[in-house]
Amino acid sequence: MGGNPKSNLLPNLLYEKRWMDGRYERNPDKPSLELKESVFAKLDLVDYFSLADNLLTEMPRHVLRHLPHVKTFDLCRNKITKLTEDDFKDIQEVEHLVVADNQISKIERHALPKALKHVHLGINKLSTLNGALRELDDLEWIFINANNLKSIDNELPVKAKILVLIHAAHNELTTLPKEMKLMTSLESLYFYDNNIKSLDSALQKARRLIRIGLSFNKIEFLADDEFAEAENLADLDIAYNQLKSLNGSLRHLKSLRYLNLTHNQLTEFSLLEIKGLKRLSVIDLSHNKISHIVGNMDNLVDVETMVLELRLDHNHISNLDGALMGVHGLLRLNLSNNQINQISADDLLGLEDLKLLDVSHNQITSLEETSKTYLPSLEELIAHHNNITGLEKDFHGLPSLCIADLSYNKIRSINYELVSKSRCTINGVPSVLKIYLQDNPVICDDRYYELMTVLESLNARVSGASNCVTSQTAAPILMRALNDIVPEAPVILVTRMGAGVRVLQDSRENTAPQLAYRRVGPLIGQVLPEREGGYPLLVEPPVTLPPSATDVVKWPDQSALRENHPHPLADHLRLRDLNASSH
Repeated sequence: MGGNPKSNLLPNLLYEKRWMDGRYERNPDKPSLELKESVFAKLDLVDYFSLADNLLTEMPRHVLRHLPHVKTFDLCRNKITKLTEDDFKDIQEVEHLVVADNQISKIERHALPKALKHVHLGINKLSTLNGALRELDDLEWIFINANNLKSIDNELPVKAKILVLIHAAHNELTTLPKEMKLMTSLESLYFYDNNIKSLDSALQKARRLIRIGLSFNKIEFLADDEFAEAENLADLDIAYNQLKSLNGSLRHLKSLRYLNLTHNQLTEFSLLEIKGLKRLSVIDLSHNKISHIVGNMDNLVDVETMVLELRLDHNHISNLDGALMGVHGLLRLNLSNNQINQISADDLLGLEDLKLLDVSHNQITSLEETSKTYLPSLEELIAHHNNITGLEKDFHGLPSLCIADLSYNKIRSINYELVSKSRCTINGVPSVLKIYLQDNPVICDDRYYELMTVLESLNARVSGASNCVTSQTAAPILMRALNDIVPEAPVILVTRMGAGVRVLQDSRENTAPQLAYRRVGPLIGQVLPEREGGYPLLVEPPVTLPPSATDVVKWPDQSALRENHPHPLADHLRLRDLNASSH
C-alpha cells in the first residue's frame, strides 16, 4: 500500500479514523448518528471498514463511494431496516459483508454485491430473502440465523461450487430447501430450533457434509436412505425432536463420531443401528422412552464397530438382557435413572475397556453378579440411590477400581473381603480406593469403625455421614457430669439434635418421646446394666472424663416407666456412685 500510515481526528465529530495496514475501523466507544463525507476522502486503499456498534438507520452511501476497494464491511449492531440495490453499488469488490443484529426486514433482489464470499444477515427481521442470494455464485458461508424465515426454497445459490456452510438456526422453517440435493459442496449445516418435520431426502447426496445440527425441531421420521451418500458425516445432532425409530438410517455414516439423539421418543434401541460404524465416540440416547435393548441374536455387532461412550440414562430400561456384550472399545456407560433392578454377569461381559459405569438412580438390590464378571479397566462405579442392602465380594471382578459411590442405598453389612482384590492405581502410581457410603445404615453399626480400620489396611477409604435414627425406648435424660472422680469406664458424649437422628439402640421396648440425639463420640460402645437403682450409661473406653460443662446420656429406670410414674432423677447424681455400683 502506498503512502504513510496516518490518523486524523477532527473536532466536533463523534467518530475517529484509524489507519492500520489499509484498514479503517469505527471507535465502538463513540456511537454516531452522523458521518461527514469529507472525513472519508482519499480512502481508496482501505480494505477493511467497520461501522459496527453505532446507531445508523440506513446505509452510508456517501461514505462508501470513497471505499471502492474495500473487501470487508462490518455494520453489525446498528439500526438499519433495509438493504437496497443502490446501497453497495460503489463497493462491488466487497467479499465479506456483516450486517448482523440490525432491524433489516427487507432486501431488494439485487442489493448484494456479486463478489460476496461470506454474508451474515443473522439476527434481523427478515421473513423472506427475496432471491437476494440466488445469483451469488462465489458464496462460501451464509448466515441467515435468527430471523423470521418460514421457507428458503429457491433462495440458495445452486451454482455456488464452494458453498460449505449454511447457518439458518432460530427461524420458522418447516422443511429443508429442496435445492440442497444439488449442493454437493456443503460441509456444515445448522438448522436447529426451527419447525422442521421431515428431511425429505434433502441430505441424501451430501457427500462432503461433515456436521449437521437439527436439534429442537419436530422431526418424526428418518428414511432408511436419508443419508445414503453422506459417508463423511462426523457429527449428527437430532436432539430434542420427536423420533420414534431410527429405521436403519445410520448405516451409511461410516465416518460418524458423535450422534446426539437425546430427548426424542425412541422406545427401542438395537446395536444393529450402528453396525460397522467404527469411529463412534459418543452416542447419546438419554431422555427417551427406551424400555428394551434388542437381544443378543440381533445385537451381534462386528468387531469393527466401536463406541467410546454410550448414554442411556433417563429411559425406561428394566433389564439389559446381555444386550451390550457386542460393544467393543466402550469406555463410559451411563445407565442411570432407569428401572434396572438387577445386573447379571452377562450384561457386562466383554466390556474389557470400560472405565466408568453409572447405574445410579435405579432399583438395584445387589451387585453380587459383578463379582462374576471381569472388568479389568473399570475405575469408577457410580451406584448411588439404589436399594443395595449388602456388599460381599462385589468388587472381586474390579481389580482397578478407584471410586465406588454407593451413597443413598440400604447397605447394612459390608464384608471385609470386599476390596481384597482391588488395587487402585492412577497413572501407574498406587492410590486409595474411595468408597462413598453417605446415608447408609451401615454407618450406624457398632462395628463401623472397626470396618473402616480393616478397609484402610487394604488401601480403601470409606467416607460418608448418616442420620442414625432409632425408636429409642425412652428419651435420654441429660444431666450435668461431675468431674470430681474419674470413672473406670468414662461416658460417651452426645449433643442435642433435631428429630430424626439416632444413638445406639437400647434393647428394651417402650415408646420413645419425640426427642433425638446425635453421637459425637465413637460408634462402638456398650450400655452398662442397671445396678441397685442405677442408670445405664453408654460407655466407650478409653474416653477421658468430660469437662463439667458437658452433658451425658442417661436412661431412666425402666420399672418406673412401666408403672407410668415419672422418674425422680436426682439432680446431684455423682459419677462416683455409678462407678461404685459396678463393683
